Amino acid sequence: MSNTHRGLIELRGQDSVKFLQGQVTCDLNQLSADKAIRGCHCTPKGRVIFVFAASLVDGDRIVLETHPSIVDTAIASLKKYAVFSKTEINDISGQDLIIETKLNSLHRIKAGIADITLETTDQFIPQMLNLDLLDFISFKKGCYTGQEVVARAHYLGAVKRRMYLLALSTDLVPASGSALSDTEGKQIGTIINAQSSAQGQVEVLAVLSTSNTAINQIAIDQTEISVKLLELPYQLG
Repeated sequence: MSNTHRGLIELRGQDSVKFLQGQVTCDLNQLSADKAIRGCHCTPKGRVIFVFAASLVDGDRIVLETHPSIVDTAIASLKKYAVFSKTEINDISGQDLIIETKLNSLHRIKAGIADITLETTDQFIPQMLNLDLLDFISFKKGCYTGQEVVARAHYLGAVKRRMYLLALSTDLVPASGSALSDTEGKQIGTIINAQSSAQGQVEVLAVLSTSNTAINQIAIDQTEISVKLLELPYQLG
């Protein structure tokens, strides 16, 4: 399957695996030619810059698949830390590579997998996006950028916002990063991704307070919309 509509970032060079191991949440030692892994790259404050699926093309070449809007931001962030590593980081989006991740936008939403975009970068720690429940994070691998914040949230259970799957009764597909408000205008959450699933219905992934999910009416851009909480294919705990 071609990945024409996904962003592809290539890391090439003898230090590529070692470099990424010190930057991302997943354990690069688990990556092999026949096993892709998923992870994210965070700021020092533990906020997610981008999420990715990593594939090993050959011994010193790794390809990260991500949302196309975030490629430039992702490369700039990685290059800040790559100055002393023997790795070259390039945008190879559009190349006809066969990589393991084959979910389209609606399938990702139904699977409860966030796709971070330019509008939602640097806003959420991984647990707010449920990445700890989807094997995006290794809590045994050791240090990486943002690790202290991510580990603290994990071991202290200090996550008060999580990502939920919602069905909106509308034909309007809200943009990533749009605010969800209650009917009185108070912001209660943020849309991560949204996609039409049927006529008159849109499915969205949205970060909400864990204490404020009993909602049946919301507002987006002052338009009131009926909403239903759907079950994710994994337990929030």
